[in-house]
Amino acid sequence: MNPELTASFVTLSGAGFAQPARVPFAERCRAAAAAGFTGIGLHAQDYQATLAQGHDDASLRAVLHEHGLALRETEFLTGWAMADIDITVFEDLAGAFSPHHVTAGELGGGDLDVAAAGARLHAICTTLAPYGIRVAVEAFPWSPIKDVATARAIVEASGSPNAGLMIDVWHFFNTRSTLANLEGLTPEQIVAVQLNDGRIVDDDFLAEARRARLLPGEGELNIGHLLQGLYELGFRGPYCVEVNYPAFRELPVEEMATRAHATATEILKHLSSGG
Repeated sequence: MNPELTASFVTLSGAGFAQPARVPFAERCRAAAAAGFTGIGLHAQDYQATLAQGHDDASLRAVLHEHGLALRETEFLTGWAMADIDITVFEDLAGAFSPHHVTAGELGGGDLDVAAAGARLHAICTTLAPYGIRVAVEAFPWSPIKDVATARAIVEASGSPNAGLMIDVWHFFNTRSTLANLEGLTPEQIVAVQLNDGRIVDDDFLAEARRARLLPGEGELNIGHLLQGLYELGFRGPYCVEVNYPAFRELPVEEMATRAHATATEILKHLSSGG
């Protein structure tokens, strides 16, 4: 299997999570395309910062076109599961770039009401549906959306055809989720998979996720088992590479892109043979 791959925003940002990108958008695009990626991700805050620097949607689309890339992933939609939020920037991104999905989750805390979260997700999905964008709900071990089962419950409560799950390898294992949590899902209900690796920890989840989300195949997680299980469910993509740790983000952007693409390709090539 040799699917098209997307470089998630943080993979080529050259900065830590929630920090301003060290590598400008055009350089990220150039490196991603040279490494073999066909898609790239963009964070809403980086999009706004890039516009503030004098760029506009047309110039960003021109960069994407120059390098044969699509803007496939936008992020990060948070706060919505606990309260109503403004999603104007994601409407702007959807209208300007027609991405495949926006990633959604919760970075804060609080008590989760699944039915209420589902209703708010439904409203978001209804707003974004005319743009053809899907909403990918992701579970974090430190958040109210604590595992894949909870994310699935919210998606099902929303009743929205353009809502589904984001399966991030590191978060999947560290939320103690299992393939049993995915039983009965259609491939379309899995919006995308983010590839990475690392280790299973019992605490300091947020710190570990931001300092040790490794390249696919370079950690201790049973990534092959998870991906094979998803393959057997019928999932064929899209796949995004989301990697960021201190030593990696200090590399030249060309090396970050090359290593990310090579390791993801190596992991995925075994799927069609069932290995």
